[in-house]
Amino acid sequence: MPLGVTQVFHVNVNCSDLDDALGFYRDRLGLRAGVRTRPEAPQDGAAFRLDVAQWDAWILHDERGLGGGCAVDLLEWRVPHPVGRPARADEPGWNRIGFFVADLDACYAALVADGRVGHGGPPHETAVEGSAPVRTVVVDGPGGVLVELVQTGVDRVGFVAVGVTDLDRAVAFYTEVLGFRLRFRRGPLRQPGEQLGLPGEIGLTAAYLDDPRGEGAFMLEVVQLLDPAPRVGAPRPAHGLGLFRLALLTDDIARDHAELVRLGVPCWSPPMELAMGPGVPPVRALLFEDPDGTVLELIQAPG
Repeated sequence: MPLGVTQVFHVNVNCSDLDDALGFYRDRLGLRAGVRTRPEAPQDGAAFRLDVAQWDAWILHDERGLGGGCAVDLLEWRVPHPVGRPARADEPGWNRIGFFVADLDACYAALVADGRVGHGGPPHETAVEGSAPVRTVVVDGPGGVLVELVQTGVDRVGFVAVGVTDLDRAVAFYTEVLGFRLRFRRGPLRQPGEQLGLPGEIGLTAAYLDDPRGEGAFMLEVVQLLDPAPRVGAPRPAHGLGLFRLALLTDDIARDHAELVRLGVPCWSPPMELAMGPGVPPVRALLFEDPDGTVLELIQAPG
């Protein structure tokens, strides 16, 4: 039975310079600064498998507002300091965030003026099963995060891609445990690797899932590399740079924690109360892992 997940809430992007990253996601991609979470002092970091935790973050959203789509939790760690690098497309884990844009050429031109260029060249057409080809481009966001822009006629946060080592196993977990809905599969196929920052030609297979709200709110792109095989490395720490976790809202976090434990899903802690900083109420949250060790978060829905 799926958990009581009601929707995706946000994707967490750890950065090394909050102001610089804010300028990119707000001024170039059109997101709006919503809530700032900035705990005034370090707190117990057990929820993140850290001794202590303190951060400064902006939760950004598109025109649908907080809760209307998927927000971006743009976060700079203060204690401990950020480490590492963003995940690559050939590694399991969250490795690419996608934005739907109304005018791809204008958006890309502004990014080129900023010194950013597209992997595999300028915007190009990509075939999508069951629909007309779409125009897309992948660029390096602040800190090297892979950011995909897709021409759709609207401006909004569209999807996040997660690398996996077993597509069928991952799809079963996200649909049967978390309540995502399978939209369609794609592949096996081959494509130029440079589009995702990889050398040569690559083979992959993928599945596209809607979050529990249904089609149109937010999509998860689950990708298994076939050639080359995924590079499995050390687990990523909570303060590692790049995309780290996908946060989901639930109406009963205690019940869902008990179900995760029953299913043998690794949980980083029981539900814990986390201080969010001035003017923001604390939240109850817990971090857990998918079958590849990729981190997700449950947050108790307010009210």
